[in-house]
Amino acid sequence: MNYSKLIPALIGVGIMYSWPRVPLLAQSGSEAKVAFLADIHLQDVYGDFQSDDFKGVINPKTGKHATIRTMESQLNSTRLFNENYFALLAALEDLRKRGIKLVALPGDYTDDGQPMNILALKRILQDYSDRYGMRFFITTGNHDPVSPFGGPDGKSDFMGENGQNQAVSSEPKNDNKEVAVSSEMKNWGYFEICEELKGFGFNPGAQDIFWTHPFMTFDYEGYDFHKVSAESSIRARLFPDPKSGWMLPDASYLVEPVEGLWLLAIDGNVYTYSGDANQPDSTAWRGSGIGFNLASKTKQHQLEWIKKISEEAEKRGKTLVSFSHYPLTDFHEGASTEMKKLFGISNFQLSRVPEKNVSQLYAAAGIRVHFAGHMHINDTGKQDENSNGQLVNIQVPSLAAFPPAYKIMKLESDKSMEVQTHLLQKVDRFDEFFDLYKMEHQWLSQKTGATNWNLKVLDAVDYVEFTQLHLQELIRLRFLKSDWPTDLGILVNGITHPQLQEWIDSPADLKGELLNAILESIESTHHKGDLMEDFYLIKNGGDLGSYKIPMARMAVYQSLHKRNLKTGNVSLNAQFSDFLEIFGRLCNGLPSDDFSIDLRDLSVKKVD
Repeated sequence: MNYSKLIPALIGVGIMYSWPRVPLLAQSGSEAKVAFLADIHLQDVYGDFQSDDFKGVINPKTGKHATIRTMESQLNSTRLFNENYFALLAALEDLRKRGIKLVALPGDYTDDGQPMNILALKRILQDYSDRYGMRFFITTGNHDPVSPFGGPDGKSDFMGENGQNQAVSSEPKNDNKEVAVSSEMKNWGYFEICEELKGFGFNPGAQDIFWTHPFMTFDYEGYDFHKVSAESSIRARLFPDPKSGWMLPDASYLVEPVEGLWLLAIDGNVYTYSGDANQPDSTAWRGSGIGFNLASKTKQHQLEWIKKISEEAEKRGKTLVSFSHYPLTDFHEGASTEMKKLFGISNFQLSRVPEKNVSQLYAAAGIRVHFAGHMHINDTGKQDENSNGQLVNIQVPSLAAFPPAYKIMKLESDKSMEVQTHLLQKVDRFDEFFDLYKMEHQWLSQKTGATNWNLKVLDAVDYVEFTQLHLQELIRLRFLKSDWPTDLGILVNGITHPQLQEWIDSPADLKGELLNAILESIESTHHKGDLMEDFYLIKNGGDLGSYKIPMARMAVYQSLHKRNLKTGNVSLNAQFSDFLEIFGRLCNGLPSDDFSIDLRDLSVKKVD
């Protein structure tokens, strides 16, 4: 029985009651567990383009048409496009075996919100819902939808008949016969996506104790499922864009799936309109991917609603947990300012780091524990205590990148929360397309002579190794060129551990000369060290990445921030010392594997 709804009636007949500080969840002795699966980027790898122009490439292992992207495109992307389909199935099977019934998806559940992919996700989730009673709660990401009202789109990197690139577009491209046309490649907007996926949180479910959205009158005691359902259409959840005046959808909602737990799904997507405000044009909208730095300015109604929700949760003794696609604190252990100075704000996705005053805004509004995706990293961050309160931000890794993992939140009382991180090592069928990738590699070698990805990626024995090899190639093919000052990138990529230790131990006045000598040796021999990959393992994987690094090397990295390595100039030596200071801070963050959060003071402690 929901006693919280009985209290007003008792007060109305003169019975005095003191509202409890302990959530009803704890009173009933029940335990809430919620899994978080982020950045799935699902693409239907055996989808139907519904087109005579292109049906996919025949996979010799299955005899089916595979609608996959090339390995070359995967190794130049921060995410996989194909194998993550099987990773989702493996994660859901894992959750089923663990008895998890509640699953939240913090955005980017598809790779660009095409009908084919949205419907594939719907089939998979509905199957687990129907067969195992699992419930799913979705929020929006910048890849779903990519624009508020959808529009034409396409991809140029599907795998063709012989392993070559095949472009597929939702509209013809100037009579270009080489571009296949399929309506399945258009982008759906909010109205189509939220309608198809309304059974997964976007609309109330009959099992929910409570559900509401920002544009609905808050009425907990008078909650009526049928009435709320009639007012839940995404077409009625609109707010005026401050620049264009257009009415834009906001898919945020609050749900109480089990007694005492309030899950707050925050739609952090922000779009800019580049067309004529008087001429509706769905193609003129562009998503930013920036998140709350912009949402805090363009969605004032949302901040006010969050404050209202947090006040209601406090009043009713509910435990409020928010989730969104976007992070709410710095996810670089407070080193983002230094990273911007060294690498530039346009690199390392540093423009997506929440500004401190933005973190304070949402902490002041009442957010205390927040789960996010978007960055494809495993991290725990914290907004420091001040007059505006505290906030713990938990970055859920992507299923489509290293480290491929999901998190389970276990809430046993109003005083303590435990978070477990589960790595997806065994993924059935992760190598299903390897023969096709070998065909692609051979075609590139013979036809273009431009093969630049390494076949060793296909030597992976499990999914974790596959994503780690993907990361290695991504560093080599993209990150070194795009994110790093040239000499610093060569140095960090090539320096050996003994050379690093020699430089650390050398006198300050000899460091510059020694470093230049090390750089010259790297450029002449082209040898590769461990430092660059170790840096990305930690930056992306947190604790999960540190387990991949020998203890002796980790001990050196963890001591870096305690050493005075500053040189006070703008030379390569200064850049290297700044890099090591940043790396040292990344190695000494809050626990991000298994940890507990004291909900009274938000202290975070590692759980062995």
